[in-house]
Amino acid sequence: MKTSIATMALLGSLAGGTALAQTADPTTAPAAAPASDTDPNAPPNVQTIPEPTPADELRAPTIALPTDPIEPYLLTKENGPFMVLAKVFRGPDSQQLALALAKELREEYGLPAYILRSKDWPGRSNIRGVPPTADPHVVQANTKMTEKIRTYDEAAVLVGNEVTEKGASALQHKVKKIRPKCLDGISSIFPWREGLSKAIRTTNPYVPAQDLYPRKPDRLIVQMNSGHNSIAHCPGRYTLQVAQFTGRMTFNEQDENFRGVMSLRNSPLRTAADDAERMAAILAKDKDVQQLGQPVYVYHDRTSSRVYVGSFQTDDDPQAVAVRDSLLKLAIPLMDSNSRGKAHLDTMIAPAGVLTDVDVIKANFQQ
Repeated sequence: MKTSIATMALLGSLAGGTALAQTADPTTAPAAAPASDTDPNAPPNVQTIPEPTPADELRAPTIALPTDPIEPYLLTKENGPFMVLAKVFRGPDSQQLALALAKELREEYGLPAYILRSKDWPGRSNIRGVPPTADPHVVQANTKMTEKIRTYDEAAVLVGNEVTEKGASALQHKVKKIRPKCLDGISSIFPWREGLSKAIRTTNPYVPAQDLYPRKPDRLIVQMNSGHNSIAHCPGRYTLQVAQFTGRMTFNEQDENFRGVMSLRNSPLRTAADDAERMAAILAKDKDVQQLGQPVYVYHDRTSSRVYVGSFQTDDDPQAVAVRDSLLKLAIPLMDSNSRGKAHLDTMIAPAGVLTDVDVIKANFQQ
């Protein structure tokens, strides 16, 4: 048996070597099968694929480059979120070429077309003297240093304002069949590609990933935040957190407070919601807090309950600073049972150093 297997393996390797040798010889290679008729850009024979056109042999555009302002066509966070990437242009004329294509897609085909420039993308700008448009906490590139790597201007044309992947897929099939006239006057390194047949699906890069597939609100959180003092009633964009009630934490696996099911009866999380509501009620009725002229709110989720004071439109509102300073001074007096009587706090408030974005909180329970 061993001899038969070895003989078969030897014959197989010899046959394979012969086949490989025949394929490697272009004079004896069989003719390649014709390309599928479903791909209009595929050459008739795989052995006749031309080489890409060298960059130094590309001709200048023969079309009249538009001079319209590009700002109305620039991509924004409100577009999309699911889109189709129609084409990317690179070079000194990339913006004008992208503008020509975007205008034709809008005017001739009625499609919402937008332009995304690489220099507008946060952290991607390498143009000397043009700082990246990222947030201040993002590491900024030193635009004054001598360039070490050659960079190119890029402008991409994106199409669509689809809200689902299914809609973007249908739009992709439509865009791939378009043969814009403006591309006839633009030289390409892949001359056998026609129109927008290589369009792909994508998403608006300005839209956060968590917004692409929004989750349904938690029904329990919705129910817990339907009370009179709910943060849902806050009209402002920002508020100030003054207290948080949560469960217990430990790093000791042998801690007796966490052993057994009955230990859950003593968890602070069991009364967190009631504790937060009681604090909010006391703060709302306290005369010193009422003089601040700010409402009191509560927010409950599955892991904690929080108390907030104030409603502000901006995160740098000077009034918020004054309210925080006043609450810091009231932290101890609010716990004084002699001056407050039964309306004193059992837990000291601790005003936060920064304001809380109310829109982020409301997204967790609003329908």
